[in-house]
Amino acid sequence: MSTSKQSSIFATEMGLTLAHHILRVKDSNELIKFYVDNFGMENVKISTPYLPYNVNVLGYKINYDENFNKASNTLPSPTLLEFHHNDSSANTSTLVNSGASKVYWKIGITLYDVDYARQILQSKQVNTTDASQFEDIGYLCHLKDPNGFCIELLQHDFDTTFKAKISKSGKQPPSDNFPLGYPSCIGQITLNTSDMDKTQRFYQDLLGMKLLSIQEVSRFDFTLYFFAWTNEDPPKSDIKDAIVNREWLWKRPYTTIEIRHFNSSRQIPPFRDLQQNEIGFE
Repeated sequence: MSTSKQSSIFATEMGLTLAHHILRVKDSNELIKFYVDNFGMENVKISTPYLPYNVNVLGYKINYDENFNKASNTLPSPTLLEFHHNDSSANTSTLVNSGASKVYWKIGITLYDVDYARQILQSKQVNTTDASQFEDIGYLCHLKDPNGFCIELLQHDFDTTFKAKISKSGKQPPSDNFPLGYPSCIGQITLNTSDMDKTQRFYQDLLGMKLLSIQEVSRFDFTLYFFAWTNEDPPKSDIKDAIVNREWLWKRPYTTIEIRHFNSSRQIPPFRDLQQNEIGFE
């Protein structure tokens, strides 16, 4: 039995999940308001009296499938955001160490209609980039939260697929139950790496995650890898070249780890070693 297979069995038996995505932040109150008011996330009250920092947890407590029904309980449970702040060991003026060229880049929020979501956000004075079809990856746009963390809005379908569906069957009407008109999901936590071999062994062989998709973007000289703790398999077994798998992946009602690896000699600066009482990205 292979190492990755053994690890996968262990992960299943132990019930491993991506429970929380931990970020160290400057002002949690401002961030909570931003995510609750604009994205409809729910603030989960927790008590941490014995920690030297404050902790807030928020997110989507329920994930929905592509038909806007509650996701099956056989699928991974929702991944929540966890904010750490007022850590006396940290200099809050330096709490921005993420970005497109850092180890931690962004979260991706997946949903039915990116253009509709952009209209709502812009009506609330939340700036976003223009939405566009990025290669044969997805229809998307980007924005930043008050702490400077990047958020990607990623549509379930490619732009051409979405327009064809609307032309044929009409558009799904938005619902007032969701601030962006439709259910949203934290679909990706995106990291950059300089060493894909070690990274893949870590997630696949050690943690037992399943590699769901490999997406090469030759124009920009990088490749994307997507891992998850799930029993699902993509529609096509060719996880590298089957483009149909990509739209399927964006519709998954759970979070994947997205790894971006540059195929050139471009190096990602190593992640700073954490000090005592530090945990999470910043």
